[in-house]
Amino acid sequence: MSHSIACPTNSEPEAARPLLLSHVERACRRIAPLWPLDSFVAVNPYMGLSDMSFATAGEYLADTAGERLFMDRRWFAEQFEAGRIRSEDLAAAASQLGVGCTESFLREQMHKPPAPSLPMPLLTNTLDRPDAPPVSEFVVEQISRFLASYYDQGQALWQRPQHGAPGLYAAWRQYTLIDRSAKAVGLARAHARLSDVPSDAEAAIVWAVDTLALPDDAMPEMLFALLKSIGGWASWCRYRLWQAELAGESCTDLRELLAIRLVWEGLLLCTATPTQQRRWRHDIHQWRLQPGRSIAFSGLIDETFLTAAEIAFRRELIGSLARGKAPGPDQSPLPRVQAAFCIDVRSEVFRRHLETSMPGLQTIGFAGFFGVPLEYRRIGEQTARTHTPVLLNPLVQAREQGAPQIAAKRSARLGRSAAWKHFKLSAASCFTFVEAAGLSYVPRLIADTLGWHRPSVAPDTAGLSDSERRRMEPALAGAGGALPLSERADLAERILRGLGLTRHWAEVVLLVGHGSSTTNNPHRAGLDCGACAGQTGEVSARVAARLLNDPEVRTELARRGLNVRAETRFAAAMHDTTTDGVELLDIDAEAHSPALLDELRTALQRAGELTRLERLVALDPAVSGARAAERHVIRRSRDWSQVRPEWGLAGNAAFIAAPRWRTRDAALGGRVFLHDYDATQDTDFAVLKLIMTAPLIVANWINLQYYGSTVDNRHQGSGNKVLHNVVGGLVGVLEGNGSDLRVGLSEQSLRTSEGLRHEPLRLSAFIEAPADVMDEIIEEHDTLRNLVENRWISILRIDPEGGVRQRIGIGDWQPVRAD
Repeated sequence: MSHSIACPTNSEPEAARPLLLSHVERACRRIAPLWPLDSFVAVNPYMGLSDMSFATAGEYLADTAGERLFMDRRWFAEQFEAGRIRSEDLAAAASQLGVGCTESFLREQMHKPPAPSLPMPLLTNTLDRPDAPPVSEFVVEQISRFLASYYDQGQALWQRPQHGAPGLYAAWRQYTLIDRSAKAVGLARAHARLSDVPSDAEAAIVWAVDTLALPDDAMPEMLFALLKSIGGWASWCRYRLWQAELAGESCTDLRELLAIRLVWEGLLLCTATPTQQRRWRHDIHQWRLQPGRSIAFSGLIDETFLTAAEIAFRRELIGSLARGKAPGPDQSPLPRVQAAFCIDVRSEVFRRHLETSMPGLQTIGFAGFFGVPLEYRRIGEQTARTHTPVLLNPLVQAREQGAPQIAAKRSARLGRSAAWKHFKLSAASCFTFVEAAGLSYVPRLIADTLGWHRPSVAPDTAGLSDSERRRMEPALAGAGGALPLSERADLAERILRGLGLTRHWAEVVLLVGHGSSTTNNPHRAGLDCGACAGQTGEVSARVAARLLNDPEVRTELARRGLNVRAETRFAAAMHDTTTDGVELLDIDAEAHSPALLDELRTALQRAGELTRLERLVALDPAVSGARAAERHVIRRSRDWSQVRPEWGLAGNAAFIAAPRWRTRDAALGGRVFLHDYDATQDTDFAVLKLIMTAPLIVANWINLQYYGSTVDNRHQGSGNKVLHNVVGGLVGVLEGNGSDLRVGLSEQSLRTSEGLRHEPLRLSAFIEAPADVMDEIIEEHDTLRNLVENRWISILRIDPEGGVRQRIGIGDWQPVRAD
């Protein structure tokens, strides 16, 4: 006996279609993008919700997708009991948020769970039964298998046949019509109905919405919840839309993915029993009756606890800022060496130790692409790789220059490696190869286990030895060859002004990019430079140094009032954040005294030793001694079983844009993004505007990725790194052998068995600049204004005397005490 109902024809009024499509567009825009593995950068997972206040977004996520935006209250209770959060912190947080609750009430709430929230009921979840394969898991698995094949970038040995299907949805429909896996979970009737569904994605959306017959007030949330049910792949499609829009184009993949997910709901409703349909309708009705007011108040209580934890964190930091001392008039303004590092929190530790290891050395904090918005193309490659923050479009191109024979050797090596890998995985070698060559792999297995082999290499240096790498140089290129002098001088001027290097140049100016050393790590790019789009900073540093050493550029800069000393030479360097070694690149040894270079190399070595010892306190406290520490971190970088080669940016919680002397004597524990900024040298505040609308936004993305992965790793993180399997070549990872694409950070990047390494706090940005200018910049930029006014980030002003005021609203800056 059939319990199905007839699927309706398209009865959606044509006038209602624009409203429906606007709901679809809004749901798609609430999804955050996911970058591929070879350029895996941190992304704010809540970027589509920044138009809501923080607490409202938490309520929305809980009500739609069943996601969490706050840590478990027991964690805050532990912080309070340990004395890290004080009573006055709770009182200050409640006052700041306008929560009229007593301290005793708040302390009591720490030990109570928040008000329960019912997520949007999806039909796939309603149809799940304990005595049968879960329908919800099957639907996600079916879509995921198709998408892995559709977006494959060379991993699959057998490519998906291309039938000229016009778009993602049409290709999925063709695939699903011949896919028989639905029978295994008892969905044969739903599969049979697919032929009646329109082949056009937009028409299919209308068909599905008409079939589901949802109440109008539930439609936007249902669309968002459906995208979240396949959230990893939705984020991948959102990335494709992001990239298309940066290029001035369009991409409909995310909308078509929503069409696929909607069609599955519609098919299942058509074949559900009347009892199942009634139960789902009842769940929808109950969802609409949720007591939103109590849930919203519960969210404010949670945000009060979070704000109190942030106030507690800032207490010691504010005290450090007040103790900073400006250089006196008797101190020499001319440093012997200047070293510009990325603002990455890992650089803070190394900079501090480098300054103590070499008196007269000045460090500078700047975004790791050094102001060169470039894309880089190697010899023999047809496409260029982006080396600029993903918020920006590359404006210039750098091309590899060097001996053609080296490029030919690299191409041959990479070709042989690819052919060998293809052979090992081919059907013909599955049995004969393993039986014949299995024992020959024993030495390789031992070497990998003992860390004797070199780590995985970055894409830009793959196929090259260290000596060959140094002989291949990146150089700026224009449309017809070399970049015109005027454009090179413009770029060089922006670099110098952004770095604050408009006077007092040292004899040696290092531009220190950074990268990591890991092996067997799909998310390797996530440990490299985010400002370089997940690449190492080597190309950017070498291009910038070469540009600033160009005699023609120096002459043009002098005409613009930037008289760089003739003795000054810029040189690139690379900081390995896993081993904390620094390699000097392209340095002109003949232009400097051997004594100065020897002292610099000694200082870099000493700073690396001190940094390793400090980091190992949190990474492996059993290791002691400089040599043992160096051997240990090198082994970790080469160990294919190491799930935690370094802590990355775990612990990040603050951003400081101020003169270096303000923080030079402070040990900030690798928790602060340090950007040098001197408002007295920024007459038109163009540099301040750049800092607040680019590096600060990138730091916010990093901070909220770590935050989301910590508070809700199931939805915003990537789970257990041990179970990761790469899918699509470079697309992403699955946890296990199926289900949805995973986003964010793994559990091992955030915690150990003993507890959290990353403390989930929103970013506190301290900026030493006039309050009215910062207000103006915030009001002029929608993205920044939403983040600030909706409490996704806190802005604090450092006064010239070292006092701190927090921005509450336009023109409202309230003083904050350190004690």
